[in-house]
Amino acid sequence: MLHLHLTAIIVSLILFIAVFAMYKKNNSSDNKPTLILHMVLRVFYLLVLFSGIMIYVGNMEGISAAGSHMQYGIKALLGILSVVFMEVAVVRLKKHSASANVLLVVTLILIIAAVIMGSTLPLGRLSF
Repeated sequence: MLHLHLTAIIVSLILFIAVFAMYKKNNSSDNKPTLILHMVLRVFYLLVLFSGIMIYVGNMEGISAAGSHMQYGIKALLGILSVVFMEVAVVRLKKHSASANVLLVVTLILIIAAVIMGSTLPLGRLSF
């Protein structure tokens, strides 16, 4: 399940960048290829959330044995907020709102924080 989660995260980040660039390039919000790619991105959002929840539930015993409930809770919150802000940034750009660039910066900060925290937790690769 961890490989599915990591793959879905990477694909969703690539799709997010592509959709954001396509909406920024095309001023019309009814561009068919961009809308289709945006829908595919939403499917990957669901895949990221589903696989993250499954990893969290599947490793609940190990999490409680390690005593790191709070860290995994904060990591889950950062992951959910990252997905939410990714979608909000794309929709605001689609509607030509001025706050889209600010939301993009907040989204990138949340994604970086979630990746760093996820990789330093005991299930991550960089755990010490």
